[in-house]
Amino acid sequence: MNIKIEKGANVQITDKPIYNIHGDVVQQKIVQTADENKKAEELLHFPLNNTQDEGVRLYEALTQWNYMQGALDSWLFLMGFSDQKPLHLNVTKWLGTKEQLRVMLRLLFERLIKENSLSVADIERITPHCFMDKNDKPMRLAKPKEEFSKEMDRLREIFRPKSDF
Repeated sequence: MNIKIEKGANVQITDKPIYNIHGDVVQQKIVQTADENKKAEELLHFPLNNTQDEGVRLYEALTQWNYMQGALDSWLFLMGFSDQKPLHLNVTKWLGTKEQLRVMLRLLFERLIKENSLSVADIERITPHCFMDKNDKPMRLAKPKEEFSKEMDRLREIFRPKSDF
């Protein structure tokens, strides 16, 4: 039996192969299962992290201060505040700088990063599926650098824990 895998293919051998018979030669084509498709889809948004109320609060603050634009239900799902996938999933348009997006994501997922549940590499890989820039292109995170601006100060203030007093 010959197994043929196309160059660059992302495949896994399953227990249910498809056989094509050509004369005496049998070729086994490897197919992607529904479970693998689900795993790939799960990587397109951030893991559940916080409450929906917190997601709404952050959404309102970030849109009020013109850091981003987008649908609330999509934001909640993509950023891990809700497990309810909206009927029409739209990525969020980020209006701030790449550095501001990097800082916002680090602040949002700080606990998961400390727990080693989510890595910075995971954040960098997922971000283009959740955010687009002002020109409707997928966002890539900036390399870490200091940005001194009132917008960055305001962004950090949004994520500062609120006092109960």
